[in-house]
Amino acid sequence: MSKQRIEINNRNYLKYKFFNSLFLGAGIGSYISQYQPIKISEIAILGIIFAFLSLFIAKIYHKIIYKKYFFQISLFVELVMVFWMLFFLFFPFSYKIALLIYVARSLTFLFGDYLQRSETYLLKKKKIFSFIDVNRQIGIIVGMVFAVIYYYILEEYFQITENQKLVYYIHFILFGVECMIIYFLLKSFRKAKTN
Repeated sequence: MSKQRIEINNRNYLKYKFFNSLFLGAGIGSYISQYQPIKISEIAILGIIFAFLSLFIAKIYHKIIYKKYFFQISLFVELVMVFWMLFFLFFPFSYKIALLIYVARSLTFLFGDYLQRSETYLLKKKKIFSFIDVNRQIGIIVGMVFAVIYYYILEEYFQITENQKLVYYIHFILFGVECMIIYFLLKSFRKAKTN
């Protein structure tokens, strides 16, 4: 009787890491603007809550460091990103939307350590880590350069100078990047039959 196991396609996984980092680089400046309505004390309280939750996840590493869970949690993180971006793009910006964005992002960061540990454990081959780090850095640099050029065009040619509006418009691009991230994440994992 044949069983199914999950294999990682390294080529697509590297593309996934590139677009993931490109998203980070292009969107990194938007956090400051999006968190403005939230009180600093509320951010501190939420930070404590998520720190305790991360301790719980660290305690169960030995149960979830498998390719199946690695894929499922990676996909969950990306779908959370889609969720808060849709709210940000289609609902008026408010304290509730800012709080939703903060909580959703914190939820994705919550699994950050797990995903890094799993990546190191599951990919095995030493050579690929160099490619992952190179793709990550190139993605961040390309993302930041793109953001600078994009903001410059909006300010100089469309006279959009408010930070909130600049951040809003770049998220249409970031949503497209997020779709690419999910596409290459799905292509990175495939089921293979074993006898």
